[in-house]
Amino acid sequence: MAKKPSAVALAQAQAAAKAKKGGGGGGGMNKAVVLMVLAALVPFSLPTVTLLFFTMLPTLAAWASEKGTNKYAWLCVGGLNFAGVIKYLFDLWFGVHTLDEAFNLLSEANVLLWAYGASGIGWLMYLSMPPMVASWLAFTTDRRVAALKAAQKRLVEEWGDEVTKKNAA
Repeated sequence: MAKKPSAVALAQAQAAAKAKKGGGGGGGMNKAVVLMVLAALVPFSLPTVTLLFFTMLPTLAAWASEKGTNKYAWLCVGGLNFAGVIKYLFDLWFGVHTLDEAFNLLSEANVLLWAYGASGIGWLMYLSMPPMVASWLAFTTDRRVAALKAAQKRLVEEWGDEVTKKNAA
């Protein structure tokens, strides 16, 4: 008569199945701890959070609007968006770090122009790079095919047409 597996054996089997799938467990707890620490830091850095929220809206829109498993637009847009914001973030950090100063910075046209303009350049890069890479790959592939055909032609000239026929042996 077969024994029922114990609760410990079942737990071990489930952990092994999770590890095999790649969902190693424990990652959710780390994310929760990180989010709690970040939430606890918000009151101390409210001017920073306010400035980043309003200037990084294009990144948030890129992240929210992208569909599919490969979400890379927010990385391209976000990197350049952050590059446009970082100077003003440093001004806030090393100057007067108050909520009033953050709103003063947000009311300046050049802050939003740099932030949103840089994210626009990120969108242009994200949209223009795949066709450029595809045309470069097509060009290099065509060159390689031409080189292989030339090498094949030289072999036929040197060895004769027999090298192009399959051997029936």
